[in-house]
Amino acid sequence: MKRCDKCHVEFTGDLDRCPLCQAKLSGEAEPAVFPQNEVKKSGVVALAVLAFATGACLLIVVFLGYLLALPGDIVLSVCLALVVNYLFVRNILMHSPDFLRVVVRYFLILLAIAAVWFLVTHNLLVTTFVIPGICLVALVFDTVLVAVFRGTFVSGYAKYLVFDVVVGLAPLALVALGLTTWNVLALTSALAASVFALGILVFMRKQLVDEVRKLFSA
Repeated sequence: MKRCDKCHVEFTGDLDRCPLCQAKLSGEAEPAVFPQNEVKKSGVVALAVLAFATGACLLIVVFLGYLLALPGDIVLSVCLALVVNYLFVRNILMHSPDFLRVVVRYFLILLAIAAVWFLVTHNLLVTTFVIPGICLVALVFDTVLVAVFRGTFVSGYAKYLVFDVVVGLAPLALVALGLTTWNVLALTSALAASVFALGILVFMRKQLVDEVRKLFSA
């Protein structure tokens, strides 16, 4: 057990300095009484993933807006929506005990809202930009989480990953039905979903097969 000679307090765990006075501890480290808080650690990683995904999407939106000379109000609206989405999901990550499950469900809820929005208004901007955009953001988020947590994330959230791959391919149906005025975003979503699915099958096939088998067993 490590000890602070200045404060005369003993500590368990792998500490180098006293948390009270920051003096160097003496003695040998012992395992902490309580296990490491993996949830908190995962939450910090998820916040970083969210910030990265949001920043990447903002850059893509601005780039596409400049490249395609899109109206400034559309680009600004999408950017504001991404920022609001970031703040909302960040709040979920900070306060929900099972934040990852809530977030992956959240993207599916957004898609359902967008689908209802289109059915009510028949606005092709929804099917051209909003739905493929949500699919892309969800895939980016999943990709970074899989890269960080690897097989652990696949094992725990396999069914949501399958859902995201399916919805990522769904914009192809919108293109086939003539419900888009610009096909690039829908095709990009389908390509991203295909590459994501290929990566999962190649590098984490065992975990994915095991979890899918559980879904369809008894």
